Amino acid sequence: MFRYFCTDDNIINGMARVEGGDARHLKTILRAKPGDKISVVTQSNEYIAEIKEVNKDSIICTLVEEILTDNETKINITLCQGIPKQTKMDTIIQQNVELGVKRFIPLITERTVVKLSEKDREQKKLERWQKIAKESAKQSKRNLIPAIESIMTLKELVEKLKNEDAAVIVPYELEGVKQLKDILFEPENNYYIVIGPEGGFDIKEIEMFQEIGAHIVTLGKRILRTETAGLVTAAVVLYACNELSS
Repeated sequence: MFRYFCTDDNIINGMARVEGGDARHLKTILRAKPGDKISVVTQSNEYIAEIKEVNKDSIICTLVEEILTDNETKINITLCQGIPKQTKMDTIIQQNVELGVKRFIPLITERTVVKLSEKDREQKKLERWQKIAKESAKQSKRNLIPAIESIMTLKELVEKLKNEDAAVIVPYELEGVKQLKDILFEPENNYYIVIGPEGGFDIKEIEMFQEIGAHIVTLGKRILRTETAGLVTAAVVLYACNELSS
């Protein structure tokens, strides 16, 4: 059964309104018609729904049965990812959404090669990444669509993190002592994982993170690609917090 996300505002009196790209997918690809059943997912609930109306811009459904599912982690992980070249960010978002990451902050650092100087180009990237997050959330049966936040500079991120009640984890290839296991004895509610682009972080950037109490850690003797480092770190954090068990 196909799953479609619906905001709580679009659930009224036992009826659900599916809009936008999901409605177009139902109409043009699946040829949906009244009587067909789909799964409608909100941030807090999932329902079996029966299609009642197929309109030009929306699909109206009756909520038939509530399904008790909770596929979200109890901890919140935000991945702050130095924007890599080409389409690597697509893969990073897709795989980390599948794993359970709840938010992404694309990051401009000293060694970021990608230039997004034009606002319309930046907006198109964000829209593309949000669409990928949505599709991956559907596939992995998430209860929510992870948010893609506006692009930040590293300095802006550091300022933001000063006011956050969260553990900040920064994998760094030149760190040779502190390991992830050294900081995961007691689970936190919120984690920020900060990953550099190709080429990693400049030492001055690492010093900025150290000044706000971030955990600078090694991921082992082998150098991981930027698209691998965040996924590995998130997986270890989830495992340590008992979030990879059924």
